[in-house]
Amino acid sequence: MADCHRFFLELNNSIALSSNRKKTLRISRNAVREKIRRYFQDKQNGLYPQFHGQGSFMMNTIIEPLDGEFDIDDGIYFKVKSEPAQSVDTFHRWIYEAVDEHVKQKPIDKHTCVRLIYAREYHLDLPIYFILEGQNPYLAHKGKGWIESDPRAFIKWFNHKSDSNGQLKRIVRYLKAWKDCRKGILPSGLIFSILVAENIVFDEKDDISLYQTLLNIKSNLEYNFVCYRPTTPANENLLESYSKTNKDYFLARISSFIQSAEKALDENTSLTNACKIWQNYFGDVRFPSNHHEDSISFCSTSITSSPQIEHRFETVKHTNTEEFIENYFLVNLQYPLRIDCTVSQDGYRPHSLHKMIFNRFPLLPGKSLKFHVIECNVPKPFQVKWKVRNVGEEAIKRDLIRGEIVDDRGNYERVESSLFHGAHFVECYIIKNNVCVARDRIDVPIKNSN
Repeated sequence: MADCHRFFLELNNSIALSSNRKKTLRISRNAVREKIRRYFQDKQNGLYPQFHGQGSFMMNTIIEPLDGEFDIDDGIYFKVKSEPAQSVDTFHRWIYEAVDEHVKQKPIDKHTCVRLIYAREYHLDLPIYFILEGQNPYLAHKGKGWIESDPRAFIKWFNHKSDSNGQLKRIVRYLKAWKDCRKGILPSGLIFSILVAENIVFDEKDDISLYQTLLNIKSNLEYNFVCYRPTTPANENLLESYSKTNKDYFLARISSFIQSAEKALDENTSLTNACKIWQNYFGDVRFPSNHHEDSISFCSTSITSSPQIEHRFETVKHTNTEEFIENYFLVNLQYPLRIDCTVSQDGYRPHSLHKMIFNRFPLLPGKSLKFHVIECNVPKPFQVKWKVRNVGEEAIKRDLIRGEIVDDRGNYERVESSLFHGAHFVECYIIKNNVCVARDRIDVPIKNSN
């Protein structure tokens, strides 16, 4: 079995906030706290704010997202003897005024908090609560009024579930990193935190723990698609608003993840190939490669002046850029789709690639290739996407395997050229309502012109 535990630890190090980053965030947060304290001191209305960090920053499951922007939450609490006479809107206005002009961009007054935006860095969300002695806090929600909510209790619950080795928190980070690489709707960090805490299988290796935890999550969600908040507000199903499409999409993504994890953990899968499988879910920028095996990609033999056969290893580095439609959309093929390719060259009559292959005519480098849809009865509107994948030793040597999934430009066609030999292929996908409802593939066997 390919043991990728050490690579997962490297992944964790690449996505977790560094100690210096955390220190900077605390300094910035404390400056905002002090500004709010001074505002209420000057106001002299008998209210004295207290603060309690909450969310993934306090739980230590926060990750550095690919787009560089993330949220941290800092709750503002007012201990009172009775429910405040002032409205929710008044409390929001006070906090807005307290932090206004603290950063260049104006604060945003949201339903659940006042948000400060540190451009291209992070958002500081400031939810507001009042607390009566011996009771749960009440959140100032602009749409619902004062609602019972206690994020401090959730942090306590989560930390009680956590292990001393930190594996639970790492598994949560891995799933957040997975979501960060995916298109389509996947659950929030809060939902992932609950699902992992309720379903985790601890193991000495993170790759095995992730796989077995995903199995548990999938099994429980297929039996009953719910995720109840374990603390106040109690019995709130955080998945209740999921549409059937989003539910099916999420379950399909988990199933695909599990299948790939099984392949990565298979005893017949090399360490290099296992890393490539995991990279499909976390990105090759974040998830490391097996550098030792990658540096010996091809072995060739040659006859030297001696009768011995000498093995030579070529050092070939290439980037695995291939994407898979299953990682972005639910796949539910409901309609036929046919694509073809028109092969042309100056001075020659264009030919259908299908007919060339049928008649065994070779496709040589230097041709213009226009891939186009010739049959599709999917009701409009829909999206068309393409994947062009170069296969073979030459593609790897050139570091040009491609394989990215790209949008159609509106003509239901894709123009390429036959640059070099190899068993290449092109795929076309029809996306409707965030579901891949049709797909087709055409092989592009480019012969060596020598």
